[in-house]
Amino acid sequence: MKQYIGQISYEHRYSTQIRSKVSTLLMGLMLFGFISCGVTENSDPEIDEPTDIELAANSFKGHMNDPKNITILFPDHDPGIPIYARVGPLLNQFFISDGQLVIPFYRDPECIRDDFNFLTYFDPPAAFGCDLTVEGKFVIEADSEQGTFPIMAYTEGSQVPVWIVDWAGFQALIASESVTLTDIKALNPIKGVAQKYEEYLLPRIHEHKVIIQATGTIPRTNQTFSFSLTHQGDQIKRISLDIE
Repeated sequence: MKQYIGQISYEHRYSTQIRSKVSTLLMGLMLFGFISCGVTENSDPEIDEPTDIELAANSFKGHMNDPKNITILFPDHDPGIPIYARVGPLLNQFFISDGQLVIPFYRDPECIRDDFNFLTYFDPPAAFGCDLTVEGKFVIEADSEQGTFPIMAYTEGSQVPVWIVDWAGFQALIASESVTLTDIKALNPIKGVAQKYEEYLLPRIHEHKVIIQATGTIPRTNQTFSFSLTHQGDQIKRISLDIE
């Protein structure tokens, strides 16, 4: 009997020790789970998600590093695209935010000839006679034929004119089938100057994409503005215009 009682006492102590260890282990697991859940709940998955311009920058670097491609600087080795501003009916490149049309100028607006119709978009060779407000580089296949559009281009500037125009007024000009610089000025545009302008462009029609990020000032009113855009194909995917 004593041996039996002693065995019960030993088993009781052993069981108690096991329960104590299990309880400690469960508490540890619960605490770990609580901490882990806390980190997950407090972390915002969107914080680490790259922006469109960051994705474009990585893509551009990849094209530059491809040995089959070459990189050409403009205006050092190329006069740049023969347009004055990125606005026009080609692929519906009208960047509209809350009733305001945003027009980034690649060349000095004051140099644009009076009779140029912005709806025609390109103006070679006359556009080459106007100073660029931007610079940059583009990547193209080393064995590409002359006249081939680049794979991708990067454009930047620190004094880039960005005009903000009433879209309804501009639409009326489109209906007349002629939009000159004089017409645009008559709409009393907000004339901003982007001190930081960045743009990535995929110019080939089947994969056309424009990504812009710009910040600057509006000298006439001492305001600041910021503008961001993702335009793919003939559609605006994302756009933001803030004036403060």
